[in-house]
Amino acid sequence: MALGARLRALLARSSEPRTVISMHGERQVAVLSIALFLLIGLPLWWTTTRVYRAALPADAIHAFTPADPLRLPLVFHVDADAPLSAADALAVEQSAQILIETQRAPFADGEWRVRCEAAVRPGAAPDAPGHYTLRILTGAASSGVRVGADRSAAISVAQAASPRAVLAEAIAEIVAGEERRVRGQGALKYAPEYAVTLTLLNEDPVEGAVVDWDIEQALAAYMQPLVRAVQPLAKLALSSQVLYHGGPPPVTPLKADNLTYLTPDMLPHFVNSPSWNLASVDPISPMLNFVLFVPTLAAQPMRIMDEDQAARSGRKSAGSLPGSDAFLVSQWGGVAIANLPKGTRPGDRVVLSQDAMQRYMGLFITQLRQHLGVRSDIPLAPRRKSQAAKSAIDWVRVDLATDSGISGWEFDALLRQWLVRNRQTAITTLQSLMRLVDSLQNMVVMDEIKDQVDRSLRALHEIDDTLASRSAPRLGYLDAFTSAATALGLAEAAFFDPTMVSMLYFPDQHKFAIYMPFFLPVAVPLLAAIKKIFAERRRKPASSKKSD
Repeated sequence: MALGARLRALLARSSEPRTVISMHGERQVAVLSIALFLLIGLPLWWTTTRVYRAALPADAIHAFTPADPLRLPLVFHVDADAPLSAADALAVEQSAQILIETQRAPFADGEWRVRCEAAVRPGAAPDAPGHYTLRILTGAASSGVRVGADRSAAISVAQAASPRAVLAEAIAEIVAGEERRVRGQGALKYAPEYAVTLTLLNEDPVEGAVVDWDIEQALAAYMQPLVRAVQPLAKLALSSQVLYHGGPPPVTPLKADNLTYLTPDMLPHFVNSPSWNLASVDPISPMLNFVLFVPTLAAQPMRIMDEDQAARSGRKSAGSLPGSDAFLVSQWGGVAIANLPKGTRPGDRVVLSQDAMQRYMGLFITQLRQHLGVRSDIPLAPRRKSQAAKSAIDWVRVDLATDSGISGWEFDALLRQWLVRNRQTAITTLQSLMRLVDSLQNMVVMDEIKDQVDRSLRALHEIDDTLASRSAPRLGYLDAFTSAATALGLAEAAFFDPTMVSMLYFPDQHKFAIYMPFFLPVAVPLLAAIKKIFAERRRKPASSKKSD
C-alpha cells in the first residue's frame, strides 16, 4: 500500500505543469552532474586505468649510431735480433696505418662501422687475445710469413728487402683482413651454450652389420680439446646416441660401376630429421647435429660426387674412390658417410675404434668450425702469384692447430667477430624496443624492463671503455666480449619480456569493448540532459520574440 501511494504521488507530480523554478533546478542538476563527471569521474578513471610505464633512457639508447666506429686494437710485439727502438716501432706503426687505410673496404649506408687499429711495441707479448709476437728473420732467400698455431708469426726478410717495409705490410694485411672479417656475417647466431649431438645412424641393422663406436674415447681424444679451447666464449655440451633406421633413406642413391653415390642436388633432401628422431637433450640451447651414417651393405661404398666423377669412377681403384664422404647442412649440423671394411657380411658386429673414428671426428670438427664461424684464412690467406708480384711478401704459410682444433689467431678472430655482432645486435634490439614502446602508448613498461635496459647500456659502455683503456696490458678482450654477451642477453630479455609481448596483441577495439558497458549508461542521461538544455535555450529566444 505504501509503495503504491508513493508511485501515485510521483505520477501525479510528473503530470503537474513545469515551472521556471523546477526547470532551473533540473539545469543545475545536469550542470553539476557534468561538472562532477569531468572534474572527478574522468581524472579518477584515467588514474585508475592508465598503464604503468617506466621511463626508458631513450637518449642514451639512440646515442649509438652506425657512424660511430667500434675501435678494435691489435698490438704487435716485434722480436728481432737487434732490439726495436720506440722510434722505429712508431715509424712501423705509422707506415702500417697508411697501408691499412688504402686496403680498407668502404662502408655501405647504414652499416655499423668497425675500425681495427695496429699498435707496434718492442719486446715480448703477453699470452692474451689481441697481443701478437712477430719474429723478424733477416737474410732469407725471399720475403714471407709463417704463421704459428699460437699468437705468433715468423717474418722472413729477403736480403734486398727492407725489414721495416715487410713488417709494415704484414701488419697492414693482418689488420685490414681482420676488419673485413669482423664486418661479415657469421654462420650461427651467438649463444652462450650449444648442444652438440653426435649420432651413429645405422640404416639397416637387420639385413646389414651391427655397428657400434668408441665415441667416448674419440670425443676425449679429438673433440674435447676444441671444447676446452672455446670454453671462454661458448660452452659446447657434447652428447652421443646410436639410432637404427629401419626404412630407406629419403633419397635413393645412384649407382655407378663399383659404388653408389649422392649428387650435390640430392644432399638437401637426404637429411630426414623427423624420421631420424634426432631429439635434443637440451631443449633450450641451439642444437647442432653431426650424423655418422652407415648405409646398407648393398649400397657400400657410398660417396658424394657429381656425374662426371661418377663416370670416371670405373677407372679408379677401390682405395682411391672419387668424391667425398661428408657434407655440411647450414644451421643444422653435418653428415659423414661411414663405409665399412670390405668383406663385411650381414650379421657381423663392427666396432669403430678410436683410431677408426679419427677420420670422421676430423670431418665433424671441420664442420663444427664452419658453423661457429672459424675461417681458414686467418690471419693471412695463402699468397697467389699475382698478389705476390705486387707486394713485398712472396709467400705465406699457416701452421694448423692440430692439438686443439683452433689456433690462437683463429680464437681471437672468433672472439672479435662475436663481440662486434653481439654489440650491434644489442644496440639494434634496444632501439627496436624504444620504437615499439613509442608506437604503443598503452604498452606496460615495468621497472624490471627499465632495469634490464639500464644494465644493458652499462655493459655496452663497458665495451668501449675496456677496449679504449691503455693501462691494462692485456686490453681486456675477454672482458669486452663478456660485456657484449651480457648486453645482448639483457636487451633480448627486455624485448621479449612477457609483459611486453602480450601488449602486441591487444588492439584498441578490445578496450572499447571493455569500457563501453561502464560509460554508456552514464553518458546517455548526461547527453540527454545537455540536449534538453540546448533545446530549451533555443525555445526561449523564440518565445520572447512572439511576446514582443
